[in-house]
Amino acid sequence: MKRLLITILMLSGFFTIASAEVGVKLGVSAQIGSMEASGTESSSAGTSETSKVQKTLFATGGYFIEKDFAFLPGRAGELGSRLSIGYDNIVHDLNMGTADNARVQTGTVAAGDIVESTTHKLDAKITGFETVYATLRITDWLYVKAGNVTVDVATQFTGSATSSYATNHELDGDVIGFGIVKSTENGWFTRLEYNDYSIDGKSVINGGTDSVFTAKLNNVSGETTRLSFGKAF
Repeated sequence: MKRLLITILMLSGFFTIASAEVGVKLGVSAQIGSMEASGTESSSAGTSETSKVQKTLFATGGYFIEKDFAFLPGRAGELGSRLSIGYDNIVHDLNMGTADNARVQTGTVAAGDIVESTTHKLDAKITGFETVYATLRITDWLYVKAGNVTVDVATQFTGSATSSYATNHELDGDVIGFGIVKSTENGWFTRLEYNDYSIDGKSVINGGTDSVFTAKLNNVSGETTRLSFGKAF
């Protein structure tokens, strides 16, 4: 949210100094792609269990706003017309799947006794996916992109009554990509874009009586193909 507010303030400032053409682009996007991650639960004794990598295929919709730097004076404005900053956001949640960890009862067990096991499950859902980015137009139809991603993740833990983990988390990451664009004289444009994501993981200490355990969402990576439609003003 902080990045969104900063972006809005920057864009508002640009509006006040822009000429007749404000250099703003608004649009909507649809994308398909995949994300993958794994989870690890470890104890202070040095034992750990890592889930298999969960890969999720998804389709999303979102919106974006951009502002170029053509308002700069002279030669800087010519170069600035090729450089833009932007903000985009998806408009719905993404399920990331479930990570399992089968834990065996500890302690002394008499010969022949059956040891009951408990399976810890952690479901993860992306509830927010914001990107602040910059694009650089190489040619009239080709551009490159790089930016910072903020991801809100909601998790739901099920398992033993002695374990409890926080449910809301914020992750940071990076995105790089490139795309092609076709524009019309009246300002409408269409883009086809590829993005590659790398998002940092996070460790959370068990808040229950099993406080010796720590759960970690390992680094999330993914890629998407995006189709966008918009209007330049």
